[in-house]
Amino acid sequence: MNTLRIILWLILAYYILLHLTYLVLMALGFLQARRYRKGISFAEFRRIGESSLTMPVSLIVPCYNEAPIIGITIRNLLQLHYPQFEIIVVSDGSTDGSIDVLGESFALRKIDRSGRRLIPSAEILAVHESERFPNLVVVEKTNGRRADAINAGVALARYPLLCVIDADCLLEPDTLIRLARPFLRDSRTAAVAGVVRPSNGLMLEGGTITDRRIPRTILGINQEIEYARSFQWARIGLSRLRSMLCISGALILIRKSLFVELGGPWPDAVTDDIEFTMRLNRKIHDRRNRRNERIVFAPDAVCYTEVPETPRLYASQRNRWQRGTLQAIWRNRGMIFNPRYGMTGLFGMPFFLIFEGLAAIVELTAWILMVVALVLGIATGSEILWMVFLAYILGVFLSLCAVLMTETSLLRSASWSDFWRVIAALLIDNLGIHQFHLLCRVVGTIQYLFGRRDLGLAMTRRDYTPLPV
Repeated sequence: MNTLRIILWLILAYYILLHLTYLVLMALGFLQARRYRKGISFAEFRRIGESSLTMPVSLIVPCYNEAPIIGITIRNLLQLHYPQFEIIVVSDGSTDGSIDVLGESFALRKIDRSGRRLIPSAEILAVHESERFPNLVVVEKTNGRRADAINAGVALARYPLLCVIDADCLLEPDTLIRLARPFLRDSRTAAVAGVVRPSNGLMLEGGTITDRRIPRTILGINQEIEYARSFQWARIGLSRLRSMLCISGALILIRKSLFVELGGPWPDAVTDDIEFTMRLNRKIHDRRNRRNERIVFAPDAVCYTEVPETPRLYASQRNRWQRGTLQAIWRNRGMIFNPRYGMTGLFGMPFFLIFEGLAAIVELTAWILMVVALVLGIATGSEILWMVFLAYILGVFLSLCAVLMTETSLLRSASWSDFWRVIAALLIDNLGIHQFHLLCRVVGTIQYLFGRRDLGLAMTRRDYTPLPV
């Protein structure tokens, strides 16, 4: 009986430590972002945007059955403010007419260009270029998953910097300039990550973002909060501690030479971006190599990606993310608590193992033990309620901090009505949505242990039509 009570208190301590760690990371991220903002100037961005010495960029866009939105994505990318860049769209065995959509929209013509195969990939069937936009290339290849499509695109890339984004992503016009800035200021920069936010709620006209609103559904707003908390502020803090082990595949700028040296993302990964980032950290932070390189987070480089707003798609995505995280941790387990990798090994990898990989199992265990303790009379109803209330308050406080910090940035709410909708959503998040998220991750953990490695359901894309005011 006493043992069960001790376990419950240990789990409560774990839960408090988890939230305290995230709070510290967010505080570090906020201070780092404020320091960053003080060190920038519009004149510097103007020089980067106009100088012929700015490093050119190859944008690689892997695409599989994205006919509804791929044209919008490319129009958005063509409007980027950057001196020299090319766009390489890689159709990974699409069967929905994506190539036809691109051909009609951008006047494609087939060319004889194979490039240099720097990383193994599935067979490239054809290469097209646009007659209207000389910096647009479209590659057709046999299906081999997202990572394989990226690796195939590298063969056609001509420039020293690679920017990889997803086919549903939309960038602010100055995103490339803000991503490239760290490379120009510090030769040790290996890769730069940016802010990723939900695109659900954006209004577009010809690929140009005309208004920035939050998603319309509770599930969508929940992810707006989550992206601010975990994918923005916490990751800036992790970057400060040389422990940013998950750069979203939606937006990364990396040296092409290093990308090739690493062999690109692993084609068999469940979530190739997490595995690739861990491998990237392992490469540059291994003290035996003396590379002294670094991964930077640019808090003003913004990318918007579509998030699922139906329970079925949300469950599939979170299941896949959980399986992918566990797979990446297992593949790079030699870094855990290994001083050879500095803070990445001593803090970053243990953090992802304990507070990302195992958090769902620990929390589910806590719920089960609380019920058992209540039934057996080991804990009173008031004690259980206090534990649940404390967990609720910790979650709300962390989310509220993230929202208020975001309000100080350029990503603040478009209107007061949006702001109050976000506040209302974070108050009810722990009254059902969080538990649903927990269940998805637990199922993902179990399925990973039983060998599931598929990518789950494909996203259903939305039309970017004007939202009601």
